[in-house]
Amino acid sequence: MAVAEDVFVPNFTPELFLGFNQRLERDTQELSLSGNLEVKTPIGGTLEITSESLDEGIGINNLDFRVTFDQPLLRGFGTEINRVPIEVARLEEGINIFALKSTLIATITDTIEAYLSLLQAQERVKIQQLALKNAKRQLEIIQVLIDAGRRAPIELVQSKTDVANREVSVLQAQNRLAQARLDIIDILDIEQNLQFVATDIEDAVESITLDQDKLTELAFANNPEYLQSLKQLQIAKFNLSLAENEKRWDLDLQVSYGLTTRRDINNDQTDVRAGVRMSREFGNLSLEQSVERSQVNLERANNSLDEARESLKIELNNRIRDVKFNSQQIELALDARKLSEQQLENEQEKLRLGVRGVRLIDVLRFENDLVQAKNRELNAMINYLNALTRLEQTLGITLDRWNIKINETS
Repeated sequence: MAVAEDVFVPNFTPELFLGFNQRLERDTQELSLSGNLEVKTPIGGTLEITSESLDEGIGINNLDFRVTFDQPLLRGFGTEINRVPIEVARLEEGINIFALKSTLIATITDTIEAYLSLLQAQERVKIQQLALKNAKRQLEIIQVLIDAGRRAPIELVQSKTDVANREVSVLQAQNRLAQARLDIIDILDIEQNLQFVATDIEDAVESITLDQDKLTELAFANNPEYLQSLKQLQIAKFNLSLAENEKRWDLDLQVSYGLTTRRDINNDQTDVRAGVRMSREFGNLSLEQSVERSQVNLERANNSLDEARESLKIELNNRIRDVKFNSQQIELALDARKLSEQQLENEQEKLRLGVRGVRLIDVLRFENDLVQAKNRELNAMINYLNALTRLEQTLGITLDRWNIKINETS
């Protein structure tokens, strides 16, 4: 980018020469000091100033000064065509920045999903531990009822089996939790001895309002992949303008002024010139080929942008649908879990009171149903959060969501 913008910065070249000349009539020492200043104007012209001072050491001091201005009138004329390299460099830099954003967003999204997996594993441990606690309390109740002669001793086997199964489930959940911690440590590339504790699931779930039109506008303004396609199209347009410019005639206005001073004879000579030079290269098929190639590339860039736009719309619609679907799943799973809790409480109370017809196996089945209902609710919440994360990725707002800034200055 800096190299492209340097095209309009003046270039100054100083030169110092010290020499010794031996001639038949005399030996002389020469000291030559010269400088060259060249400036390219935004409309394509070139202003060059040269100056040379020669001291031959015998009282002869010559000074040559010349100003030359060359302005294209057809090929290479105008601010727009001469700023194309700068604009293309800016667009390419923007593409690189969007590619970096896309990579960062993907990494952050993977990290968030790994964190949600950790949160899910953590909550499953809590669910299984609570189920184990309830199973042990149920075992105590059965033992009391057996001691009171209100239940057959054989039912104790069922309760002990349930406790053992719950202990196995707790171990399995703890193992999945340990694996989830290792997964997020691997993604973040940090020390393995760090212990992650995720926030409560209720604190992580928040309902949002989805406006299709606003989200579509937001996606087109922020999605890095789409914006890269947009900049590629702009580059293709600039390249076509460059190719078409190369086909134009060379018509240049040339103006120069020269001054030569010789101190030994006190004589100044001036040289003023002005003219128009016109030329055209014939038979160079590569110029036409370059235009045709640029037109094809422009058409491809247009097609790529159209495909990117349609793909983004489809992807956004899918993301929005997933969020809405999983939001409804949370509501349904919440109702199902509450009903399952109430049903289990009713059966446990009947069992505690010794109501006839209440079987222990039914209570155990209701306990299993409650565990499954809690897991379904948990899965619905995690799926909802994952859907939100992927929606933010599609919208291209993940970095803003987590207040991550990229230095875009060159």
